[in-house]
Amino acid sequence: MLRSQRKGGFTLIELLVVIAIIAILIGLLLPAVQKVREAAARSTCQNNMKQLTLATHNYESANQVLPPGVNNNNGTINSRFGGSMAGTTAYCLPYIEQDNVFRTFASPGTWVMPSTASYYNGSGSTATIKTLLCPSDVAGVVTPTGGSFAFFVYYPGGMTGWYFPGNTPYGRTNYASNAGYLGNVPGYPYPGPFATNTRTKMTDIADGTSNTFAFGEALGGAAPPTQRDFVANWYSFNLPTAWGLSATPQWYQYGSRHSGGIVLFSMCDGAVRSIRVSMSPNSFQYAAGMNDGAVIPANDL
Repeated sequence: MLRSQRKGGFTLIELLVVIAIIAILIGLLLPAVQKVREAAARSTCQNNMKQLTLATHNYESANQVLPPGVNNNNGTINSRFGGSMAGTTAYCLPYIEQDNVFRTFASPGTWVMPSTASYYNGSGSTATIKTLLCPSDVAGVVTPTGGSFAFFVYYPGGMTGWYFPGNTPYGRTNYASNAGYLGNVPGYPYPGPFATNTRTKMTDIADGTSNTFAFGEALGGAAPPTQRDFVANWYSFNLPTAWGLSATPQWYQYGSRHSGGIVLFSMCDGAVRSIRVSMSPNSFQYAAGMNDGAVIPANDL
């Protein structure tokens, strides 16, 4: 008697069903994986900002004042940097385990922008420091269409950014020290702890260190989906808060690529808070100022 035999295997329909099931499972798992990655990135970013803020505490313990937002006084704050527009982070290097980079800054730089200030362009300024980069952003690897910001100069009614054009080798960052509404420009309210040539003491922060911003996240350029036009160099990244927060931040604003419409800010006591881009504009400026005496609503912090 002849018997028919069927070899083992999948029919086309069975194979399509299996593929469909796998696709559904991937679709269900992918958002969960992305959430886990973002949570990890946010945690790393928070730790970076905390370490940077605690570094300012250690600097203050050693020097009796907090580091300046930006040095533009020909070396009277720290002769190592001369008049080279060094910012808060440059002064903090020895306190975030980057003393080897700090020691490279033995003399002022030679790139002059503007004519009264220089920017150090030695080996140290090209160092990539992971502690200064947010994992949720691409500042460390992106090729900007415009260039990298060297420093900012704020003045009555505005701010100018001086930058190197093109894809420069300078070390980048996502963290800018808080200058307040328009820094210490005369006649403007809400000065912050880190502005041009500041020598702020902890006791000068009359609003309380837990109520005053120290550092905030910033992209240094336009946020996606806009093509990245600029990035910021860590050697001197200090921003005022005059232009508030936005879901689509520009080079002159604090901003982040974390999900949920938030930007991380460290407070002067070292705590790190998630600030909503929808935060009340008044509350945002109150938190930026160090001695305005205003009470920030609890739901804004």
